[in-house]
Amino acid sequence: MDKYEKFKIEQDSLLKALAENGPSESLMHRMQALYKDACVVIALGPNTALERGPEDAGREYADEQDFAAYVETYVLAVQSGELARLFEMQPWGAVAYEYETVDVDVDGKVCPGVRLSWANKIAFLAGGKDGAFEARLEAMAKALATLMSAKWYRWQVRLV
Repeated sequence: MDKYEKFKIEQDSLLKALAENGPSESLMHRMQALYKDACVVIALGPNTALERGPEDAGREYADEQDFAAYVETYVLAVQSGELARLFEMQPWGAVAYEYETVDVDVDGKVCPGVRLSWANKIAFLAGGKDGAFEARLEAMAKALATLMSAKWYRWQVRLV
């Protein structure tokens, strides 16, 4: 049984308990533990701030120069507090972010990106029931892409 199958079984069990017994402190702790890895991952395309030759104009994916530029921009954004401001959502708690290489369904390519995780996983995921949830995440991803000078971006919520 893989990690996702185990997750799904536990999730189904918790949702059944919630439906039958209503919310409880114990159940909320179990849900918080189950969703401990819930996050948003944002992948970034080529960096538009780099001066490049015309032969690079049509590049669809980030290369080593883009990766290096993103690391530099990321570090400056963390130090200045800009990333914390971009992803601040009081009900979701404090945000943790990490620069990494990610695969977000981008033609099997690994891209530079940022993983975001909020302290209150239940509040974060409950935001998914709100019609504005995707719009909020889209706005955050777009703001990151603008800050990082990315040609394109893609994001997804991950539970495991």
